[in-house]
Amino acid sequence: MLEPSKKSRLVTARTYIGSVIPAPLRRATFRQLWFGMNCSFAGNRLQQLAQAWLVATLTSSAMAVGWITVLSSLPLLLLPLGGVIADQVDRRRLLIIWQVIGAVVTAIVAVLVLTGHVAIWHIYVWAVIRGLVILFSRPVYKVILTGSVPANEVRSAVSINSMTETTSMVIVSGVGSVLLGILGLALAFILNTITYLVAAACFWNLHDLSRQSTGQTESFDLRRLLSDLIDGIIYLARQPHILHPLLFTFVTIMMVGPVIGLLASIVHIESGSIIDLGMLAASFSFGAVVGAGFAGARSAGDNPTRRYALLGLVSAIALALFACFPTGFFAMVPLAVLGAAAFAQAVWNTSRIQEMAKQSYQARLQAITSMAFTLGFTLGMLWAGIAIDVFGLVALVYGAVVLGVLSVIILIAKK
Repeated sequence: MLEPSKKSRLVTARTYIGSVIPAPLRRATFRQLWFGMNCSFAGNRLQQLAQAWLVATLTSSAMAVGWITVLSSLPLLLLPLGGVIADQVDRRRLLIIWQVIGAVVTAIVAVLVLTGHVAIWHIYVWAVIRGLVILFSRPVYKVILTGSVPANEVRSAVSINSMTETTSMVIVSGVGSVLLGILGLALAFILNTITYLVAAACFWNLHDLSRQSTGQTESFDLRRLLSDLIDGIIYLARQPHILHPLLFTFVTIMMVGPVIGLLASIVHIESGSIIDLGMLAASFSFGAVVGAGFAGARSAGDNPTRRYALLGLVSAIALALFACFPTGFFAMVPLAVLGAAAFAQAVWNTSRIQEMAKQSYQARLQAITSMAFTLGFTLGMLWAGIAIDVFGLVALVYGAVVLGVLSVIILIAKK
């Protein structure tokens, strides 16, 4: 038996550790969800880095690289529908099935890369399937994640998740690019296959996730899905305190998203290497960690649209600077600023829905917040991919001007 003094020290140590660990991480369900999905996220990020560089080197076209994001985003235009589905079906089964599908398809692409038979259209097909995985998995994950902790821990839980995702982006982009440069691009596809399976294994034991949000066992009904989707959109339109910041996020991502989405092409145009690509991507991700942490510690305030507009103005300046200095040390600072602004808005959007929207609309509105990013990225890839191929990197300045003017208008109107 332990002596009283030793017991006291042990209790004190446990109490100290418990006070240091954020509250959501002390909950087993949250930890398992968080670990599984973030493993999958890290694997996807490594593959995105590899496949973007592969397409950039094969085509020397910004639009060809942009098509990866566009095709991946097409299924995500139905994200609100995915949110409605999440309210009707077995959530645990949905998560596991789509992680396994992702693993199988990624393994096939890994074999093609290893044997030297991969073609650009293979990457494009994988991008579409990855979009389907996100369509059916992301809304479910976001709802379960925010529902796995008490209401007063939601913003902390969302921030932890975003910071973990962005921290993994920093590590994967920096360290992963070096490994891929040494061991070859096939490594990314192999590791991504493994992370999909790890995520599926994490979800396997969470049987309480099988509960439907309604507590009912009704069958899948397409007509009801469409009706619920329309109802969710109408509800959002009547919530300007949620809608207006979300719309500004959409415009911001459409203007600045091409910087990270087309970064492989930009680095290739500037005669850089995959290691240069990794370092620049890591800078954006580092900024995203800071932004997510800031948003987790502080709310968007009583006038969130104005705060978003301030971030938009800063983002416009950073985007213009990056267009002038697209590689090297001077490019890392504006990229970090862009990452911080984008992910601060992402955390606020997710947490504000949990705080302000009715429970029955949670999945649908969380899906719409994801779609704001997705659709913004898609449109950004389309305009910027074509513009960069035609006009060069100066085309990014056009996006900076649009975002800057809109931000100033909102700041004046919201005084």
